[in-house]
Amino acid sequence: MSFTVFLFSILIFITNPIWVCGNAELGALMNIKASLDPEGLYLSSWAINGDPCDGSFDGVACNGLGRVANISLQGKGLSGKLSPAIAGLTHLTGLYLHYNTLYGEIPKEISNLRNLTDLYLNVNNLSGQIPPSIGNMANLQVLQLCYNQLTGSVPTQLGSLKKLTVLALQSNHLTGAIPASLGDVEMLMRLDLSFNHLFGSIPIKLADAPLLEVLDIRNNSLSGSVPLALKKLNEGFGYENNLGLCGSGFAALNPCNSSDHVNPNRPEPFGTGSAGLPTRDIPETANVKLPCGETGCSNVSRSHQASFVVGTVAVSIALLAIGILSFTQYRPEEAEAHDLFRGC
Repeated sequence: MSFTVFLFSILIFITNPIWVCGNAELGALMNIKASLDPEGLYLSSWAINGDPCDGSFDGVACNGLGRVANISLQGKGLSGKLSPAIAGLTHLTGLYLHYNTLYGEIPKEISNLRNLTDLYLNVNNLSGQIPPSIGNMANLQVLQLCYNQLTGSVPTQLGSLKKLTVLALQSNHLTGAIPASLGDVEMLMRLDLSFNHLFGSIPIKLADAPLLEVLDIRNNSLSGSVPLALKKLNEGFGYENNLGLCGSGFAALNPCNSSDHVNPNRPEPFGTGSAGLPTRDIPETANVKLPCGETGCSNVSRSHQASFVVGTVAVSIALLAIGILSFTQYRPEEAEAHDLFRGC
């Protein structure tokens, strides 16, 4: 009888979903610890035989169901990488790893955290591109990736984050255009793209974001006309140090001309010239011959033609003069007839 009860207890223990999930979360935390703190200097409280929800795990908090819901390790001196094992914490709502010296890429597996509302990875040494799959994190409200070494473009998929209120990507090495899709984020209140290498125009759709209070695009290579609707942001609109921008009613901006009005909803993925228009480089080896009417033939070819004509005329006049002198010398009686040529 006692043996049957023992087996029954083991069966319940193994099949209990809370135990299974808790064990999986503990394993994920151990992987994260090994990656974030490879020297074991700061997360010694995270023990393989411990309980993440009893308060003994530094920076870990659980919800009412006994699942890991929050990791707060900001400013802890961590100097490792963010492990893809983070995807195992499916009930996580807040991840705060800012003010450390984490390096490496942001794992694409982070997008499996569909309950996450706050992602703070700012002020680290993270590199690589922003995973486009972050656009699948439907509950994300704050995305802080600023002050890193991130490269590539701003993913258009971020426009799918309907609950996003803050997007901070400043002080990275991002290139490309500002996605017009960000104007679809109706809850967006703050967008900071400053101190990057973005180019192209400011999408008009971005100015239509109803709750937008702060738009900072300073110190980029943006060009073209600034949407007039952005004047409503007043001091919340920062646009300085974009030499190609123009617009009326904005201090320190020159008025636009007709060539500055490119399509703001389709930023060109090319470089831009001084007027904000996309440039198209022609290789020096391209032997393109166009009619003079289209190119305006070079001054060099025109000078050669002119020299030939002038030389021909000069020789003709010289020969004519010699002939006249000879004629007058040997036939003085007809010298009067020579006067007839003085008008030539």
